[in-house]
Amino acid sequence: MRSLLAAALAVCLCSLAGALDDKKPDEKKSDETPTTAQKFKAIQKEFQDTAESLGKEFQAAKTPEEKNALREKFFGLQPKFAEKALSLAQADLKDPVAFDAALFALNMGGTTPVATKAAELIGSNFAENPKLKPLIPTLGKNSGGQKLLKAIHEKSADKDVKGATLYYLASGMIEEADYPRGGPGMPADKQAAAFKEAETLLNKASKEYGDVELTNRGGKQAIAKAVETQLFFLNNLTVGKVLPDSVAEDLDGKKVKISDYRGKVVVLDIWATWCGPCVAMIPHERELVKNLKDKPFAFISLSADAEKDTVVKFIEKEPMPWVHWWNGGPKGGPVADYKVQFFPTVYVLDEKGVIRYKHVREKAMDDAIDALLKEIKPKG
Repeated sequence: MRSLLAAALAVCLCSLAGALDDKKPDEKKSDETPTTAQKFKAIQKEFQDTAESLGKEFQAAKTPEEKNALREKFFGLQPKFAEKALSLAQADLKDPVAFDAALFALNMGGTTPVATKAAELIGSNFAENPKLKPLIPTLGKNSGGQKLLKAIHEKSADKDVKGATLYYLASGMIEEADYPRGGPGMPADKQAAAFKEAETLLNKASKEYGDVELTNRGGKQAIAKAVETQLFFLNNLTVGKVLPDSVAEDLDGKKVKISDYRGKVVVLDIWATWCGPCVAMIPHERELVKNLKDKPFAFISLSADAEKDTVVKFIEKEPMPWVHWWNGGPKGGPVADYKVQFFPTVYVLDEKGVIRYKHVREKAMDDAIDALLKEIKPKG
């Protein structure tokens, strides 16, 4: 939870670093009416204090139910802080802090209406603010940010900005549709529509801005090349597609691939020993595997740990009686081929190797497996 909260804080406050550190000339003394900057700092501090408090409670929680309740509480509080920040921005759009407060509201608002309102406010009043340019890669994570990317794209005359906004808009739509972020997930028809629209945008980005360079963790990459990666994801790694082979190795060093398990329902759990949510799933997975020992079912854990020996030693202490593969390190291998962005990444495949469910855990995983097992017709 602490890492989750830290990540949330980093995303939400990245645009504010240093923006409010220097006292503004018109700031009043603390015994007078607080300025907009002071009010915004107070909102930030209240959020940070709340996040840290919940993080401590999470660390002390004993059961998965307690931890889930605290996660829900944290994400439920974010829109309330977003409302406060948005109201502050709306009160005086000419104040330099209004932009920062609105951006905070956008990031805190998630998929709620307040995020959409914040995006519309920024798009209408600050779309050409230079502070937005370095944030373009992070804005498409929710519908509010996607609206803002559209506004920036429409208003900008900068080819690099227009290309980047179009690409990251499509990328954000794909991620939002593919990954439920702890919720029930997008309905199949809406997911398909989102993927189709994203594909159209990607093709447009490649055709009109293909030579524009994006800067990401791996360095610089032309939009045309980045689009190829996204199209591969859409055509091979989404529900309804056959999961392609990518060679890994088992803990004995033997080369293995997913197509070796045709005829069985398969869960491919891409994890690492350092991943808290992954480790928290182990007791449930252990019970699941035990209950399905006589069924045409295979549970495969693919580790992204840097060293294979780390996995070997881990399962000596924490029983995980199922199939184990190693990626060959944190980079390359299936982790790269399957475009893994977070851990755990879970695929549930039917007997033909078709991806039928993604990112399911606990009861949702159990229900998915049960449904696919019922589809397998008895031999003879």
